[in-house]
This record gives sequence, C-alpha cells and structure tokens, in this order.
Amino acid sequence: MNADEDRPRSASELDEDGHAVPAEEQPDPEESPIRRRRLRRRRARLLHVTTTAVVAVLGGIVGLLLVPATTVEVGPLTASVHLRPSLSSQTVILLPPVGEVAFDSHTAPVRIEARVKAVDVEKAEALFYADSGFTELQQSAPEAITAAAAKNAALNALFAAAGAGLAVGLTFRRVRRALVAGGSAVAVVGASVAATSVTFSPESLSQPKFEGLLSQAAYIADLGQGKVIDYQSYRDTLAEFVGQVSALYIAADSLPVGLDQENLITVLHVSDIHDNPQAYDVIEQLHTQFAIDVVIDTGDIVSWGTPLENELLHSIGSLDVPYVYVSGNHDGAAAAATIESQPNATVVDNEVVEVAGLRIAGIGDPRFAADDDSDAGGWREGDEAVIASAFQLGDTITAYDGEHPAEPVDIALFHDPTKPEGLLGRAPLVLSGHMHTSKVELDRDDSGTDWLTVGSTGGALASGGVSPVLQGDDPLDLTARMLYFDKNTRRLVAYDDIVMGGLGLVSVSIQRSQMPDEVPELEIPEGAETPEGTIPPEQEVEPGEGLPDEDRVTPTDPVSPLPDPSDGGQEG
Repeated sequence: MNADEDRPRSASELDEDGHAVPAEEQPDPEESPIRRRRLRRRRARLLHVTTTAVVAVLGGIVGLLLVPATTVEVGPLTASVHLRPSLSSQTVILLPPVGEVAFDSHTAPVRIEARVKAVDVEKAEALFYADSGFTELQQSAPEAITAAAAKNAALNALFAAAGAGLAVGLTFRRVRRALVAGGSAVAVVGASVAATSVTFSPESLSQPKFEGLLSQAAYIADLGQGKVIDYQSYRDTLAEFVGQVSALYIAADSLPVGLDQENLITVLHVSDIHDNPQAYDVIEQLHTQFAIDVVIDTGDIVSWGTPLENELLHSIGSLDVPYVYVSGNHDGAAAAATIESQPNATVVDNEVVEVAGLRIAGIGDPRFAADDDSDAGGWREGDEAVIASAFQLGDTITAYDGEHPAEPVDIALFHDPTKPEGLLGRAPLVLSGHMHTSKVELDRDDSGTDWLTVGSTGGALASGGVSPVLQGDDPLDLTARMLYFDKNTRRLVAYDDIVMGGLGLVSVSIQRSQMPDEVPELEIPEGAETPEGTIPPEQEVEPGEGLPDEDRVTPTDPVSPLPDPSDGGQEG
C-alpha cells in the first residue's frame, strides 16, 4: 500500500464528501491571496478590453454603413463613388441595367464601388463628335474619380469614428474609452485606405470580371503581352471606358421622334447561334434591358442536328418572351421539333402566324448540312431547292395578302439571303442570317422590299460549328439586331445593331439607325392637264434615284463607332 494514501489530508485536499481531490486540481500552496487578486484583475481588464473592442467594431460598422456615396462628374457621366469594408478586395463599376465590371485591383479589405447614376446625353453626343473630347477625358477622368474616392475615404473615417465612439460611450459611460475607440477607428480606416492606395494595380484592368449583359461579351485586352501598364495607359483605358458607357445610354435615349416604348413593338433578331449557350443569356439580358416583345431566330441554331446539340434548345423554354423560328441549313427536323415543343416557341414553315401584333411569314431552309455531300456537288445542287423555297413562300404571302387585304404580311423570314428572287416585291421586309456578317439593303433591287441580314449571335466564324470566343488573336463578335415597329402601321421605324466584343472595357456597343420617312405618292385628279414644259409628276426623279444602292444616302443616327458590315461573309 502507498504510504501517501495513508497520510492525514488537509481540508484543501478533500472535497465536500471527504474524498481526496486529485493533485492536479489542488490549489498551489505557494499562490498567495494577493496573486490571486491580481489574476482576477487581469481577467476583468481583458474582458473589459474585449467587450469594448467588440462594441467599438459594431459601432464602427454601423457608422460605415451610413456613409453616403460621393457624387462625381466624369465627362457626361454622373457617378457615385463608395468605399466599403469587404473581404473581397475589388474595384466594381455598376452600370444599371447593363451589368457590372469588377477588377481585383488591390489587396486591402476595401471594396471600391462606382455606380453610373445618370448620363447627360447632350454632353455625351458632344464628346463623340468633338475632336478634343477624348483628350479632355484622358486629362480629367482619373483626377475626378481619385478626388471622389479620397473624399469618400475621409467620410468613412469620420463616420467610423463617430459610430465607434458613440457606441462605446453609451455602453460604458466612459469618455476616455469613447475617444480611444474613435481614434482607433480612424487609424484602422486610414491604414486600410493607405494599403489600398499602395497596392492598387493598374495591371488589373486587363483582367475584368463581367456580370449581367456584359458577362456575355468577349473582352479583348488591347494591351501588349507582357507590357508594363503605365499611368498613361490607365488614363487612356479609363477615357475609352467612359466613352463606350456613354454610347450605351445615348442609344437608349435616342428613340425616333414622336415614338415612345408604348407605341412600339420591339423585336430582337438573332441568327446562327451554332450551339453557343451564351446566346440565350444574351437574349435574356437584352429582354431585361429593352423589354422585348418577340425574338425572331432565322436559323442555324445548331451545327449538325445531333441529339446532344438539340438538348441545348430547351433553354428557349426558360426565356420569358415569345420565340419565332425558321430552320437553317444546319438544323434539321429534330431541332425544329425540339423548338416546337417549347411552350413559348413557334416554328414557322411556309405559313403565316401572328405574334406580338405582327404578321410573320417564314419557311425553313430545305437543305440539311449533315446530309449534304459537298465534295460531290450536292451542296450546290441544293441552291435550286433554296430558290424554289423562296418562290414557295412568296406565293404563300401573295395568297395570304389577297385573302387579308387590310392586314397583309409584315415580315418574311428566310435563312439564306443569297437567293432572294422569289420574295422581292412580295413582302415589305425580309429578315435573314446565314452569312455571319450583318447587312442592310433598303428597297433591295428596287423591288420595294427591305432586306436585313444579321450576323452570328453565337460568334460563329466558320461553317460547321461555333468557334471559341477567340480565334487566334482576333475577336469574334456576337451580334444581334433590335427592330422597332410602329404599333399602328406595323412598319419598321428604327433598328439597333448590337455588337458584343471588340475593344474597350465595355465590350458592348450599339449603333442606332432610323428608317427613311415614307413619302406618300402624289395623286393627280382625273382630267388634270400637265403644264407644257414641265415634267409630269409620275416621271419626276427622287433624289438618289438611278444611282447604285451603295451611292444612295439614307438618314441614319449613329451612336457609337462600329465597323461597317462587309457585303461578303462566311456562309454557314
């Protein structure tokens, strides 16, 4: 038996029931009462410091949340700048309703947020058409935004100090603690702002993150590979950014005179998606921005008509807008059937339908690329079938108009614009795709038919499928066209060419064009005599008549500089 177990126990070595207390739980006999009191004081002081810090932090956060944004004028833009505490160190530019652009620009726990609140359209137009506009932006934009950010940083420090000081003062009723809390808040905010300034990286401008409509646009960094971005490059990029944002808002503000959204039918024309799922995101975002009444798709929505490709077409059913479609030469019957099964879709094939107040005629392309033996001439032999389809649809339109003289066809849909003869003069407007480049032919071949071809909404470059967003070093544009029809006359009054891709931080550009005004024909009463030596009214020549189509001048209202669409293109 252990001798230690038999020795008498002191009171400190026994618990309430008289049992021995383990040695590790017994108090240190060398610890004096004074030492124990000091330990209790230290614990109490630590608790006070911790609770004070927690209250100060909560008060400072409340103060920061109350900081108002700082308004700044950047060229034609009115923006608000806000610095917020955040675990994501980013600079974010909000462009309602287009989306946002974010940059990982620094390493401090601060989010720099700039929101475009308004655009002075007159100033924006002056910027585009003045020779010195871009230079002025280069000089003024960085200083304006930096000054606004510095002012908002000072407000952050002031509000954080006030919030922390008031919270501590009201909680503990100690003026000294309140002053220390407020001073500490100022120090923390100042250190964060300083860290943001020191670690800010202009190189981050070459790696933006897009959301909203901008997330569907290809971004092309026009800065040389491995090139060090200096301050002048930053100024140039910022000025270009402001200019392109202005273009978006100019377009939204420049509807034809005398018409507003309530008097218009808005149609989104897409084509040649070629399996690119981004196209459906683009459609959804454009619908959010422009309140589209109907989407018209002129074919080649897939590339080979395989079951896997056709599964992608179920995305159409999730779009909250009517979808009218004619098949292209890459689609096949299975693709058309899948689209027809979507609740919001209408497949048009040699018939006339009415959607969103417009009477639309259309016919599918008779060819199917997967079945064509191009090497043996099968593809070219299909041209005869395309020509026959155009005449077949033309006959359908003529028959419909004869039965409905007061309500004739407004739009014809035909995938391939290279064989137009059967439709010229039989429809006021024809929409096509197939070429992967956009083109507008007013009064095509003097027939009275306007023919509008849109480029690839999927960014397709070559026949046989969609290419990557970048092909080598060249950007591939995703294109679409917004068409505005007068509700009363159901005639096209304006259209927007929308291009997603190209240069600049905002890789979405819009060009607005207005249709020429229609001049009513002069009616001559029966029996009226024509004065000798004058030209009878029916023989008068309108300005531009007799000139080639390319030499005619039609009223347009360009908004942002875009490359002129070429007459050629890669057939798909």
